[in-house]
Amino acid sequence: MEHLLANALRQVREQLIASEDDTLLDLCVLLRDVSAGWSHLPEETRDSVARALESAQPLTQGSIQVLLEELSAYQKPIGRAAAQAQSLRYPSAREAQHAYEHLAGAPAFTDRSRLHAVLRAAELVEPQATLSDRAQELIRALHSAQVFPEYSASVSVLLGLAFLQANGVSVDLEPTQVGALVAAVFQNERLQLPHAIAEPDPRAWSDILDNLIARYREPMLRTERALKETQLVRVAQLPEAQRAVLQPAPGPRSEWRYLTLQDLIWLNSEIVKSPQPYSYDRLEEATYYQYSYRESRDVPLQAARFLWGYLKYRPFARGNLATALVATLAFLHINGYETRLPAERAAEWIEQVALRRKHPLNAIRQIATPALGGARPVSLRELAHHLMEHYEHALRHLGEK
Repeated sequence: MEHLLANALRQVREQLIASEDDTLLDLCVLLRDVSAGWSHLPEETRDSVARALESAQPLTQGSIQVLLEELSAYQKPIGRAAAQAQSLRYPSAREAQHAYEHLAGAPAFTDRSRLHAVLRAAELVEPQATLSDRAQELIRALHSAQVFPEYSASVSVLLGLAFLQANGVSVDLEPTQVGALVAAVFQNERLQLPHAIAEPDPRAWSDILDNLIARYREPMLRTERALKETQLVRVAQLPEAQRAVLQPAPGPRSEWRYLTLQDLIWLNSEIVKSPQPYSYDRLEEATYYQYSYRESRDVPLQAARFLWGYLKYRPFARGNLATALVATLAFLHINGYETRLPAERAAEWIEQVALRRKHPLNAIRQIATPALGGARPVSLRELAHHLMEHYEHALRHLGEK
C-alpha cells in the first residue's frame, strides 16, 4: 500500500511545483496528513485510502478532483492520525521571504501564493522519510521552482539547513562545506547534508535563519556568483565591439532571428490575458540565453539554451511555463525548423524539462526537424497566435486561464 502513497505524493509534488492549482493544493494538504499519520491510521481506513489512490492513477485533472473527494470522506480519521505523529517545523512563505531578504539584502519580489504552494509541495514525502530526506526535498522543490529573484540555490540551502536545525539535527558545517552544498544544488548533484542528532532548536524561524546567515552568507553568495559567471557572461558586460558581432552563423534560414524582451513581455501578456509584474534583470538574462558566444550552426542547441535559461530565471509573476513553451517553439519556427509536438503532450513535455527529468537539448531534438526550403517568412505575432490556438489546452493545463 505504501508504494501507492509514495507514487501519489511524488506526482502531486511535481505537479504543484510546476503549476499552482487550488485543487492540487487541497489534495496536497490531505496527502501530507495521510503520510504523516500513516502508521496511526486504522487498518480499514488505510485500505480505503489505498483503494482510492489506486483508482486515481494516473493522476489527471479529473482523477485529482475525484481523489480529493474520496479522501475528504476520511478527513477526520486522517486528521486524528496526523495529530498523533511527530510534529515537524516547516518554514512558512513569510519565513522563506525573510531568508531571501536577509541573505540577498534586497526585497523579495515573489508570488506569495506560489511560494506557499511550493513549500506545501515540499512536505509531500513518504512516511519513513528521514529529516535529511525531508530537507533535501525542501531544497530541491524551492530551487526547481525558482521562486526567488536570484540566489535560488543559496536560499534553498539556507532554508534546508534551518529546517534541520529546527527539528533536531546539528548544523555545524565549515564554510567550504556550505559552499559545496550550494554548488551541488546549482548543478543538480547529490547533497551531503548533516545528520548528527541534536536537540531541536526552540528559537523562532527568523532567529535560526539570521544565525545561519551570519555564519554562512559569504561562502553561499560567493559560490553562487562564481557558478553564474562561469555559466553565462552577460552581454551588457562585454565590450561594445564584441556585442556587435555576437550574431552566430546562420542556421537553415539565411539569417538568425531572435525574440526581444518586448516580444517576451507581449507573449506573456497574451497568454495570461493581462500584463504581469516581472523582473527586468531576470527577463534580460533569460532572453540572452538565445545567443551563442561562439560560432554556431546548431539551432536546436540555441533553442535548448533559451528554454533552459528561461525556465531557470522565470521572470514573470505568472505564466512562465506557458510562455516558455510558446517562445521556444516560436524561436525554432522563425529560424527554419518545424516542430512535431502533439498538442496533448505539450504540457507534459515542458513540465519534464522544468522538473529536470528531461535534458532540454534532448527535448528539443525530440520535436524539431529542419523545415523544407522556401517556407514563407511569418511575423512573430502571427506565429505566436497560431501556436497559442494550437496548444490552447496545454496552456490551460499549465495554469494560464
